[in-house]
Amino acid sequence: MKEVILLTGPPLNGRDEYAEEALRRSKEEYDYHHVFEYLIQVGKERGLKITRKNVLDFAISHPDLMNAIRDRAFERIRKEIDESEKRYHIVSTPSLFRWGSGSVLGFTLSNLKLLRPDRVIIVLDDILSVRRRIVNDPEWFERFGNDKDNIKLTTLVLWREDAINHVKTLVHELEKEGVRVRYVLQFGIRHPHDTFLNLLFSENERPLVYLSYPMTGHEEEYYHRVRDFYTRLSRYFTVLDPGALDDWWVVAEYDSQINEDPSIRKIKIKHLLDGEEVEELDREDIEHATDILRRQLVERDFNLVDVCKAIAVYHYTPEVSAGVISEMAEAYRTFAAIYLYYPFKRRPSPFMEFYGMQNPSRRTMFRDEEEMLRAMVEEKEYWTKV
Repeated sequence: MKEVILLTGPPLNGRDEYAEEALRRSKEEYDYHHVFEYLIQVGKERGLKITRKNVLDFAISHPDLMNAIRDRAFERIRKEIDESEKRYHIVSTPSLFRWGSGSVLGFTLSNLKLLRPDRVIIVLDDILSVRRRIVNDPEWFERFGNDKDNIKLTTLVLWREDAINHVKTLVHELEKEGVRVRYVLQFGIRHPHDTFLNLLFSENERPLVYLSYPMTGHEEEYYHRVRDFYTRLSRYFTVLDPGALDDWWVVAEYDSQINEDPSIRKIKIKHLLDGEEVEELDREDIEHATDILRRQLVERDFNLVDVCKAIAVYHYTPEVSAGVISEMAEAYRTFAAIYLYYPFKRRPSPFMEFYGMQNPSRRTMFRDEEEMLRAMVEEKEYWTKV
């Protein structure tokens, strides 16, 4: 049976670079359909030259013609899928973003009805990395006047918001038409490449599991323990990590500098990946972006919980985490199995205790990591969620 996977999301989030790097390591047979390449081909047949530099202005200035070109591109992709003997077909295109006085659609409802995706994966990167990517891309940096100060975090989080909402709206309409999408998943590109490959190709062998843990205010040793547990859990499951899309460190740095100097206007933030490059960001821009980021963080984590068959809670701290409790409640609501590692003599919150005893065959929490791993492997066939 053929499987169509739509990779999408906001622009400049590293979708194709990440996917292509991961897929170079894959032994599966698949076809990768980059929609933009089809737009170039169809445009050329109509006597038009479509490039990265002109596509936005062209799409906004000539929407009817662009719609016709995009529709033809999706028709060709569908035809290639139908004629192919390969099982997996990955279709990559941006979702939607607003530019200047208009907006550009990566696909419409009719395009999705034709494509009939089995799964939709929204590929996301943290906003400071997106900002850096724009600065390092001459064509995009020129659109912002070759001035870093014109690249507002608020703009980037709204790009993300628009892209996700476009997908959710069209998938909802698609399902009303009787086309079932198995799930829409918001995937951070800080996940290891193997996680992405398992997500694409090993769904049955490695069920989706969400790793929940208190994320802020801990020593480095704590995070090393979390990463080690993630690695061991990944031997058996496809593990989704909320830390693979981390915007909150920008907010935390903002809070720290405002507390130290309430009159500060520029916030200096070291980039998370290299710890060296320093960005000076406008205080008001961060404040506006934060209001949206807070909501996006909660919605994204709940999205990951909702698509997973189980949640593994690694609670290596006696202090109760409101985020972890909320994720456990969401897992309970969506029938996911819940496993709680809590290695302390002190009793946890009664809510944590209640949710943490919802694995299939043993109403228990775990004080030993290996025991919890063994239980998850042994019990995965009995998880309720399909």
